[in-house]
Amino acid sequence: MSKIRVITGKRGAGKSRFCLRLLDRFREEGLSTAGIISPAVYTDGVKAAVMTMDARNGNTRPCGTRTDTGSGTIGCWQIDPEVLAWGNELLRGSCPCDRLFIDELGPLEFIRGAGYTAAFDVLKAGNFGEAYVVIRPECIADFRGIFPEFSMIRAGEE
Repeated sequence: MSKIRVITGKRGAGKSRFCLRLLDRFREEGLSTAGIISPAVYTDGVKAAVMTMDARNGNTRPCGTRTDTGSGTIGCWQIDPEVLAWGNELLRGSCPCDRLFIDELGPLEFIRGAGYTAAFDVLKAGNFGEAYVVIRPECIADFRGIFPEFSMIRAGEE
């Protein structure tokens, strides 16, 4: 039976860093890993960009950059649609695997129906040992409406 583990926490709590630590541990254990992780890039202590990383091989592409105007794709973030398409491709081809990463599902997916929407079908198919899914706290209820059974990990409290 597949297991879904939701990683949640406030902004800056270290959700993606937690995923990266898990990724390293699972690789050391010889488990197959797949999916996407979204590490942040900081400039002078400020989150300036978000990358999309292939959890299989570590390839990364810049997905979002902070805008000064606040008129980005979502809030102050300008999202690259080509990188979202690449991330969805990675997700669609991610299974079977031992450990699946989906970092992250948030307002873009739940409110706008955009972003990493391939994640929903991949999770429903359940062709993985365990899935680690980063969900913003304000989107947990939306996720629970689709996937009622999961365990929760709070980043920064692990």
